[in-house]
Amino acid sequence: MGCSSSIATPRVSIHEQYTFSEKLGEGAFGQVRACVNNSTQLDCAVKIVDTDGRSSRRKATQKEAFFWKRAGENPHIVNLLETYTDDSFSYFVMERCERSLYDLLLDMDVLKEAHLLKTFRQMLLGLEHCHSVAIVHRDVKPANFLVSDQGLVKLCDFGLAHLEKAGGITGMAGTAPFMSPEMVLGQSYDCKTDMWSLGATCYLMLYGRYPYQVKDQQNQPGGKNLSPSERMQRAIGSNTPPPSYEAASVLHPSASKPSLLRTRSFVRALLTRQAYARPSSSEALQLRSMQFDMAVQDVATRSQEVSLSPTIRLAKQMTAELKTPVDPTVAKTMDALIEQLQEQFRGPLMVHSNSLPNRGEKSIGLCSTASLRRSISHGGEFSMGLCRQGDEASDCSTTKKGDEASDCSTAASTSSSLSTGKFKL
Repeated sequence: MGCSSSIATPRVSIHEQYTFSEKLGEGAFGQVRACVNNSTQLDCAVKIVDTDGRSSRRKATQKEAFFWKRAGENPHIVNLLETYTDDSFSYFVMERCERSLYDLLLDMDVLKEAHLLKTFRQMLLGLEHCHSVAIVHRDVKPANFLVSDQGLVKLCDFGLAHLEKAGGITGMAGTAPFMSPEMVLGQSYDCKTDMWSLGATCYLMLYGRYPYQVKDQQNQPGGKNLSPSERMQRAIGSNTPPPSYEAASVLHPSASKPSLLRTRSFVRALLTRQAYARPSSSEALQLRSMQFDMAVQDVATRSQEVSLSPTIRLAKQMTAELKTPVDPTVAKTMDALIEQLQEQFRGPLMVHSNSLPNRGEKSIGLCSTASLRRSISHGGEFSMGLCRQGDEASDCSTTKKGDEASDCSTAASTSSSLSTGKFKL
């Protein structure tokens, strides 16, 4: 009769579908918990983002979901299974990965170049897939790679992702030590900014130091009032001092020997300062350093007893130094609310968080007259995006006004990809 039904479709709660258990990690805007699908009994993890009733945070989580779903299923991407939302939180149900990138490498008795190359190749495969669907990740760093129980390295955290477009994109986003020269110089950039970030990540894992070292304030002209992040960005932008391609200290004397030349060659290629000359992810996979037989490579290095594990431990320590405390009052309040929601459907929630990290890693971004928006990575690192005051599209935008919201181009700012460290996710 032309009358439309006024009956609303009931909204299904995640708390009906999943039973939450121990906390695996937490950050300023949320946490990650283990969970089980009540129908299939599949073990998963759920990232819970406190949207706090703010439309900007809800939009941010919607954008993160957009890019994560766009990435789809791939062996080297953490698989997003379902998303839910309610009045208080947004939920991302994902596959549960067992270890961090550092754990994978430190579990090896003798870590050799072949193992690093194999790991770097898997990291590169995840990025290549993102780039194939026009996703610029913008926050490539060790904390944003997890390892499955099958030993696969997987890229995670699409909180700062951006859709690639003709003419490039703009805006500061990510973690300062891993930002590309074109980004810190305010130039437009594309997927190749991720390639620089991967190069900086691999450099850290190979040499136990960042490619660029922050100078003391007193030794920098006009640097007296600069934050550590701004000084890092200035060093990257000016190429001063340039990367040394040497270990931070006498950790593995073989660092300058031919046995590591293939890895060094790979890192050098990715840290090409001119973006046009830097290899794309597809081109990087064709580099000679990525074309190797693991068994043959391992036999060739079997006689070398020097392990690269001390360098990985130093790299882990350096990223841990970026950590900042999580407010225990905020965390406790969130725990209580989640427990109440679970009890409505599942009974009392058993919370096991005795071994939780008490800090999250703080990623550094530009601090000036602009506001900063935060996204917390799976490693608990604060990743910063440059926010322009007065942007009507959202509270904080990483792009110039005029970028279409339908692009999901102001990729998730206040979303939270949370700390796991060695904890299961």
